[in-house]
Order: sequence, then C-alpha cells, then structure tokens
Amino acid sequence: MEEPERRNSDPDAGPEGEEPVRRDDESRSRRAATTSVKSDMSEGLRRLRGISRLAALAVVAMYLLSGIYVVQPDERGVVRRFGRVVRESVAPGIHYRIPWPVDAVDTPQVTSIKRMSVGYKIVDRLRGISPEAREAQFVTGDENIMEIQLLIQYVVKSPTDFLFACEEPHWLVRKVGESVLTEKVGTMPVEDVLTTARVEIATTVKERAQRVLDRYGAGIEIVAAHLQETNPPREVADAFREVASAREDRNRIVQEAEGYLNRVVPTARGEAAGLVESAEGYGSEKVARAEGEAARFTAVFAEYRNAPTATRERLYLEALEKVLENVRKYVLDPREGDSTLDLRFLTPNE
Repeated sequence: MEEPERRNSDPDAGPEGEEPVRRDDESRSRRAATTSVKSDMSEGLRRLRGISRLAALAVVAMYLLSGIYVVQPDERGVVRRFGRVVRESVAPGIHYRIPWPVDAVDTPQVTSIKRMSVGYKIVDRLRGISPEAREAQFVTGDENIMEIQLLIQYVVKSPTDFLFACEEPHWLVRKVGESVLTEKVGTMPVEDVLTTARVEIATTVKERAQRVLDRYGAGIEIVAAHLQETNPPREVADAFREVASAREDRNRIVQEAEGYLNRVVPTARGEAAGLVESAEGYGSEKVARAEGEAARFTAVFAEYRNAPTATRERLYLEALEKVLENVRKYVLDPREGDSTLDLRFLTPNE
C-alpha cells in the first residue's frame, strides 16, 4: 500500500506505461547519435584521404620541380650523378636534372676575371693593414732582400677541372705565383728588380705559372700578372734610395757624355770630310788649270813658230785688253789733230 502512494506522490511520474516508451525513445536517440558520429567520421576520413593525396601529389610535384636549375650568362654548369660528372660545361639557360639526392649541379663563373695577390692580401690592403714580412719579402740574386707585391688575374678555363682536379684552386694560383716569383727574382740583381726588369718579371711569372697550372690540370687560365710594388725593406729604404739616386746620376752623366759624343763626332767627321773634299776639289782645280794653261801655252807656242809677228801682235793686244780693262780709252782719228800719237808705247823693244 505504501509503494503506490509513493508513486502517486511523485509529481513527475506519469501514468502507468509511459516509462517504457521513454526508454525506447532514449535508445533510439542514442542509436541515431551513434550513426551520425560514424557517418561524420567516415566523411572526415574521406576528406582527410583526399587532402593527403593532394599533399602527396604537391610534395611529388615540388620534388620533381626541384630538378629545374638555371645557369647564368657568366656561368657554366657541371652535373654530377651520385658524385660522378655526367654533363660538363652546360650552357647558360634553364635546364633539368634528376632531383636530389641523385643529381647535383655546380655553376662556377667562367667569364668573370678573378684576382689573387702574391706578397700581400687584398682584404688586408683594403683595410689598410701592411703585409707581413714573411709573405712580402724575396731574396734577389745578389742576396738583397726586396718587398714585392704581385697581382695575378685569371679566369676558369675548364669548369670540371677547376672544381674537381685540385683542392682550393684559388689558393693554388697564389702558391704557384709565389714559387715562380721567388725563382725569377732569385736570379736577378737588385738594381734590375727595382728599375728595368719589372715588365720582364711580370711576363715570366705569367708564362711559367701557366705552365705549372697546366701540368696540375687546374682548369685555370692566367690573363695577366702585374707588379704592384718593388721596394726595399723599410729599415734600409734610405740607403737604397741613396744608392739608386747615385746610380741614376751615373747613368745620367754617362748618357749625357754619350749624347755629346754622338753629337760632336759626326760633326767633326762631317767637317773633316768637307775639308778633304774641298782640298781634293782645290787640287783638281789647280791641276786642271795648270794643265789647261800648259796646253794653251803649247798651242800658242806652236802658232808663234808658224807666225811670230802675228802671234806677238795678238798677244800684245790681249795683254792691253786685260791691263786697260778699267781705263778710259780714247780713239783718235789721225786725220784730225796731231797724228804723232802712237798707242804702241808699251811695245817691247825688239
């Protein structure tokens, strides 16, 4: 009797038979919720699979596109497959290779001129730092110490050899240039190194260093070599300047003497040749004149022997013509005035 009263006393309790119906609704709701969750999970999984496929395709596409590489106009490409060179000197442009880790590409610059210093460091010079004595000093053939600075300019001749034939080819250029410069300077006197042999030293270093690099197969071509400075050590610079000044004075005096010699000797030789020619001409003239007078005398003598009177008359008239050449002369008519004037007053006595 107490239990029905307890159910009737519950305000939320319904009539009999409603509780089973409510439980059925709840179970149906749970099943519907479970089905919805399962369908949502299935849809999410399908979407996730689609996104995964797209991501995988994107990764594969990016991986394949990573094989595209560009060679700039001043570069040449070298393709390596697992470390082995398969393509040499690839021309500028856009190219394709098998992506990493199969193929790798190196693109060294081959047209730009590179520089390497001997006897100093380019970076130190830009910073205003003096070179160390051990890298700048060289011994000449007469055992003098000189501070020499050389600049070598080169280009890459063979990209493959430049990359793989030797280690650190840039520094190899410096070591080879330093060795050749030491050898060349060691055979020359100090005055030649300081004055007249600068071009010769640079040319020799360029040629010999190129031969050494070719033997090494470095793939480098030396374009030029320039001597930047050739100075004695600072401790003895003043003494070297005095010696160089004295040597220049000596050379100047010798050149002035040689110039005076070259100027005076040709003049003297010319004057001597002129005097000899004048004397020879004078002698020839005198001889010719004497020979002519002798021939004339001989001819006159022959005429005199044939006609003495006529010859004497002619000789007399010729003599008067020469003697009275600048004398005023008068011609008198014997028919007028005194006719006793005889113009032959100079006629020698017979």
